[in-house]
Amino acid sequence: PAVVIVLGYRDAGVKTFFGCQFREMSMIVSWCRLFAASGMIGVAYETENPADDAPAVLRWLKENGHAFGIDGNRVGIWTSSGNAPVALSVLMDGHARCGVICYGITIDLDGATGVARSAAQFHFANPTAGRRVEDLPRDTPLFIARAGRDQFTGLNEALDSFVAAALRCNLPLTFVNHPAGPHGFDYDDDSEASRNIIRAILSFLRANLDA
Repeated sequence: PAVVIVLGYRDAGVKTFFGCQFREMSMIVSWCRLFAASGMIGVAYETENPADDAPAVLRWLKENGHAFGIDGNRVGIWTSSGNAPVALSVLMDGHARCGVICYGITIDLDGATGVARSAAQFHFANPTAGRRVEDLPRDTPLFIARAGRDQFTGLNEALDSFVAAALRCNLPLTFVNHPAGPHGFDYDDDSEASRNIIRAILSFLRANLDA
């Protein structure tokens, strides 16, 4: 089985801001190593058009993953922050067996515009604009990790609305809240609470990908 780290930002913009591509960041490398240590293959990729590139990567792995020892029918996704709208669109279109979203910017619901404003400010792709929680498959398990002290205005408001809507739809949702966790707690908060959530994410992926 494999876990694809889904990206929502163009590599050119990320490299300008951080000095490296997203897949070269220590956070991404560390997650891929964690996936590998847990019996799965971690996949990171380059992107110029995030909304199109993510499903293209997953389609390619389904057809050609065997060359890398990947079972194309046992592929999940992991994402975080502003990458989440692309990941949600991938799940809505049935390209992954399960998904993990950490402190993600999700979907504008019930007339809200916070996600759209964040996309304009931070330049991430927002392919779920106009879509609904009901577009998610009812048989695709989803893990949501919330940062209780997230610093980004409006993020948790949108995330909380998304979780409530997913529960109303009775979707297969696993939800974990880190009350003291900041945005990026998996790499920026050295606490047992963060480590427990990381362990829970790995267990979720292993269980749903038959690792």
